[in-house]
Amino acid sequence: MVPAPSATVADLIARAERGFAAAKLRRDGLDQRRKAAIDGVAHALRPTSMDPAIPARRLLFLDLEGPEPLAAVVLGDPDTATHLTWQVSGAGIRPGTAMWGSAREAGELLLAQRAAGAERPAVIAWLGYPAPGLLRAVFNRAARGAVERLAHDIRRIGVLLPDDVHTGIEAHSYGATLAAHALARLAAEEVPTGSRRTRIDTFATTGSAGIPAGLLADPRTLGVPVDRRFEAVATRDHLARWGRVLSGRTAVAGLPFAVEGHPASGLHTVTGHNTSRYVPGTVPAEYGYRDPGTLSLHNLARILNGTTPAFT
Repeated sequence: MVPAPSATVADLIARAERGFAAAKLRRDGLDQRRKAAIDGVAHALRPTSMDPAIPARRLLFLDLEGPEPLAAVVLGDPDTATHLTWQVSGAGIRPGTAMWGSAREAGELLLAQRAAGAERPAVIAWLGYPAPGLLRAVFNRAARGAVERLAHDIRRIGVLLPDDVHTGIEAHSYGATLAAHALARLAAEEVPTGSRRTRIDTFATTGSAGIPAGLLADPRTLGVPVDRRFEAVATRDHLARWGRVLSGRTAVAGLPFAVEGHPASGLHTVTGHNTSRYVPGTVPAEYGYRDPGTLSLHNLARILNGTTPAFT
C-alpha cells in the first residue's frame, strides 16, 4: 500500500515512530549495526536521557534497509516553527554511535536560538548518510553519493513548512561538503509551474572539510545569498585545514565568524575540530563548535536566526 501524502511534519513523525516501534520488536533478529542504530535512537528519544531543558526528541526517520542504518531526530515543532535548521554532521558520525550526542547538540542549538530571540525554533539532527571515516573524507564520493537523500529530505520537509519560516543548514566537517552538494542539487532543479521552490535562507559551516571550488564559482549555484553564507575554522582545528589541503577543496565558502572566545562575555574558545569536547572538571577545559557556553554556538544561533554574528 502506498502511504497517504503527508499534510504536516507531524504526520511524518507519527509514521516514523510507528515504524520504530515495529523495528524494536524485531531488534534481536538484526545484525549488530542495526541493533546499535535502534539502541542509539531509543536512547536519544528517551525523555530522561538529557537535560530536561532540552525539548522532547521525535523521530523523523530510521532507515534500516540500506547498507548502513540512517536516521534523523527532530527537536521542536517544524509545523509551527519560526526557524528550522538542518544540523548535518561529519566524518564518522552515525546513528549507532552518535545519535544521542547529535540530538543533544541539536537541542543545545535550539536553546541558544531561543536565547538569541527566536520565538519557536526547531532543529533536525540529520544522520542520513553513511558518514565516511577520516581517510575517505578527503574524497567527494561519499558526499556525491548522499546528496539525493539530503536534498530529498530538505525538499519533503520544505513543502510542508509555513511560507515565512527561516530555514538554515548548520554543517560541520565533511557535512559541509555534503550540504553544499545538496544545495547545488536543489538550486538546479526545475520547479513545476505552481509549485514552490525549496528554499534555504542561511548556510553556516564549522570546521569544514572544504567545498569543491566548482560549486562556488557562480554565486547562484548554491541557491543561498552570498551574504547568508558563513564559515568558521578554529585556530586549533588542524584537522579541517589538513582536510582541505589533502582534498584540494576550497577554503573560502562564506563570511567568517568568530569562534575564538569573548572573555568579557564569558564565551569560550573552540579548542579543536570536534563539535563537542567539554567535560566538566577537565583542566584545562576544552570546547567544541557546538558546546554550550562557546562563542561558536552563540554566533551559530544568531546566524541561524537570520541575523549576524557577534564579536567579529
